[in-house]
Amino acid sequence: MIGGNVVESFRQESAADRPAEDKRGRVRHVTSMPATIVISHYDQIPCIVRDLSDSGAKIGLSRRYVLSERFWIVIRHANVIRRASLMWRRGEFAGIAFDRPFE
Repeated sequence: MIGGNVVESFRQESAADRPAEDKRGRVRHVTSMPATIVISHYDQIPCIVRDLSDSGAKIGLSRRYVLSERFWIVIRHANVIRRASLMWRRGEFAGIAFDRPFE
């Protein structure tokens, strides 16, 4: 479960409802939660989690920020801190994969 009862407030999309290119096998929860990408103690980037699954997330962030390949993401509203890897970046959006899924 992701961050306790926070999941209950998400709108769930079933795999059948997603486009063919988005069939990852994981339920993705549409959200709009503020988060912070932590690259180092001094290098932090604000972002918005746009969708969240047990294994990763789609985040929105300003184009001016450059993401490293690996970083921490902190989603305080959901009590989540996870090590993550950048999977893709298109404009103001990025896909990230968590090093370990939620249990």
